[in-house]
Amino acid sequence: MPGFFKFAYSIFEKCFGFIYHPIVRFYRFNEYTLSDFFSFFVNYFFLYKCKESKERKIYLDVTYLSKCQRFAGICRVVSKIEELLGKIQDKYEIVPVIGKQYLGFYERDSKKIIKPGKGDIFFSAEVTQGIFDTNRLFFDKIQKKDCKLVFFLHDLIPVLFPEYNGSMKFFRYYQKYLKILCKSDLVICNSKSVLDDFEKYIVENKIKTNPCLKKNFTHLGVDFQPSLKNVEKSSADTINFLMVSTVEVRKKYDQAVEAFELLWKKNYDISLSIVGKYGWRAEKARELIENSAEYGKRLKWYNTGISDSELASLYNSCDALIFASKTEGFGLALIEAAIYKKPLIIRDIPIFREVASDKAFYFSGDDGESLASAIEKWIELYKQNKYPHSEGIKYISWEESVKNMYKFIETI
Repeated sequence: MPGFFKFAYSIFEKCFGFIYHPIVRFYRFNEYTLSDFFSFFVNYFFLYKCKESKERKIYLDVTYLSKCQRFAGICRVVSKIEELLGKIQDKYEIVPVIGKQYLGFYERDSKKIIKPGKGDIFFSAEVTQGIFDTNRLFFDKIQKKDCKLVFFLHDLIPVLFPEYNGSMKFFRYYQKYLKILCKSDLVICNSKSVLDDFEKYIVENKIKTNPCLKKNFTHLGVDFQPSLKNVEKSSADTINFLMVSTVEVRKKYDQAVEAFELLWKKNYDISLSIVGKYGWRAEKARELIENSAEYGKRLKWYNTGISDSELASLYNSCDALIFASKTEGFGLALIEAAIYKKPLIIRDIPIFREVASDKAFYFSGDDGESLASAIEKWIELYKQNKYPHSEGIKYISWEESVKNMYKFIETI
């Protein structure tokens, strides 16, 4: 019987959820206003013709950016697109928009619901949970008005590595999100590796795509300005290692700390600095760090955030960057370290090969022993100056990155 009710509810939600859920949110959570409902009914139950505008528009999704507290990752990407897209072209007016579940998208400044028409672009580089999957009807409608849908895809980690998700709910959401991308007109990926993953995912899951769907990629931009100052090391003989990334389970900080504990027992004169706030599901890493006898000495964790100047100082004073993550969409720390001409000790995964090529020391294995062995080999190469040097790793500016995005948009 419970199975029947679950099935019946799924049918009801599919047919009437776009009406039912806004009403519930209005009465129970006071999320929507009467004007929201007026706009909603006008757009979904009455036929209207979009007025042709002489100036075409790019409706840029800034839903998450508008309430982002931690200015990093996706927020930074969307912010750079908003900052630069209007500067590199004058063909489109850039209109920042905010999505509401089931109700479509509203102009951020005027609060008016958007009515895209022929020649307009809807562009989103966000992954705001609950916005895209609840607005499928909205996307269908604006595509019928000949507005092109463009999405920027950061990675497929939630579906390819569900064990790293905070919950299965996000896994299911991401599946729906990717199906929406498959029905769009253009998907821009942040690397060739992500593009390959996307195309493989479509084939393996037999997803029906828009026959006109175009796919391409551009690397993210870098505006990291190095402060190349001579920084005194704590000891002339100590080899200082640095890790820069959020502390979460897929980043394998637990493996790194275990490796360093083994090396300290062998009397290696080395230190490890970790720059990254605690994310999620990394309890083991946190316990290993905080319970280490070297914590606060040769093992330091900057888990409350640091300034750009402090990060610059750490890059200056380190001897190598370690990036042990099991999977990434890009891995910006590789570029930052390369700008400082610091050696890279990184996991052998496709995206890191794409970014660093042969200019890094690669390792594999998931336990502390395998990484400790790799670091020992690298130290021997380092002492002989035979280690791979990171100079020459290619990167692009944010302006170049956004120009590439716009070049792809021009093709649809």
